[in-house]
Amino acid sequence: MTSRIRVTRRGAMSALTVVAALVATVVVYGITPHGDDINAPFNVRGNIGDVLTGRTLTGSVTSVRLASSIDATAADSDWTGETTGTWVVVEADIAARFEPSSLYRPTLTIGDTTYYATERLSLVTLDDGSVRPGISSAGVILFEVANDQLQSADAAKAEIGINSSFQSILDSRLVTEVDLTSLRVEANLAVSRPEERVL
Repeated sequence: MTSRIRVTRRGAMSALTVVAALVATVVVYGITPHGDDINAPFNVRGNIGDVLTGRTLTGSVTSVRLASSIDATAADSDWTGETTGTWVVVEADIAARFEPSSLYRPTLTIGDTTYYATERLSLVTLDDGSVRPGISSAGVILFEVANDQLQSADAAKAEIGINSSFQSILDSRLVTEVDLTSLRVEANLAVSRPEERVL
């Protein structure tokens, strides 16, 4: 009788051990990066006006505006950017930290949708040029966004991502959070070329 009880207890202990091991495996899998997360950049987060510092870049998003069209005549261009959606016009002030760099395809993320900076006005936008240490470049980054995205609940928690590498794998990225639902759409917004100033 006693030996049978011992076997039953041992069996129960083994079952509990197996269950505990399975639970631990599930927990470890859940908290371990996998898929695209393995190579995801390290986000340095802030709000509009916050100066963020990553490994290669430092700077801030100084303002965000919405417009139905863009007027680039102040930048010596007769290009007027009309869009079927809405322009998100990001004004940023960015400098390199240690060596010259360039901004590579800044992003605007709304929910599960990521927009890349437009290439339609490359002579005017900040993301087309290079940034240097000790010299801040102030200019605009433009995104064309679908109107239904701007009216979604996710637009209240939109994120602007700025990084310097064409492969942001395991590198830092400056991420500014913005509520796009609180902004009115302007009819025709004038933009100009980036300007530099010594820090």
